[in-house]
Amino acid sequence: MTAFDNGPRNEASWVTQLEADTVLNDDARFRLKTHQNAVGDVAEVIARHMGVSKGMSEAIGTAAAYHDVGKLKVPEEILCKPGRLTQDEFAVMRGHPALGHDMLIQHVGRLAQLAASIALNHHESMDGTGYPNGLTGDSIPIEARIVGIADVYDALREDRPYRDGMTHEKAMAIILEGDERTSRDKFCPLVKRVVEQHDAEIA
Repeated sequence: MTAFDNGPRNEASWVTQLEADTVLNDDARFRLKTHQNAVGDVAEVIARHMGVSKGMSEAIGTAAAYHDVGKLKVPEEILCKPGRLTQDEFAVMRGHPALGHDMLIQHVGRLAQLAASIALNHHESMDGTGYPNGLTGDSIPIEARIVGIADVYDALREDRPYRDGMTHEKAMAIILEGDERTSRDKFCPLVKRVVEQHDAEIA
């Protein structure tokens, strides 16, 4: 039994504080929150099918919904730019995991600490090509490996200013096999296996 199995999940007071601490307008904040909630739902499904306890699966789902909270500090003209980012703009965007971690880690409670770990590490890759710290393999926390796939899946499915959202089948093919932008070695093989086995529930 984990510390998250002792009762229903509750969103702590830090959630309200985080959502108030933003440089984004209401529309951008709404779109960010929609993505974060979708990622949380997918992450919870993956965690449950990986054999994680019910309480911990729910905690991962809740914490995962704040994986991109650092983007609240990214200037709107970069976050919502209708086109590809410049190198300088991408460098600013790549700062959001550390920003999110710093926003979350100051709050008390196991859920906030779990969310901080996810925020910091969800863009790390198994092959070491991720950021911000270039972690590899099992040095990436399992909760971040789960959320990393959930995040990419939902990002691929979303409509973007420069492209339409992909079908479930195409998004799954990229996650499982990679493409010109995504290495097939990016994601944890164990998490990929679960995603492949339960893709209908994720869709």
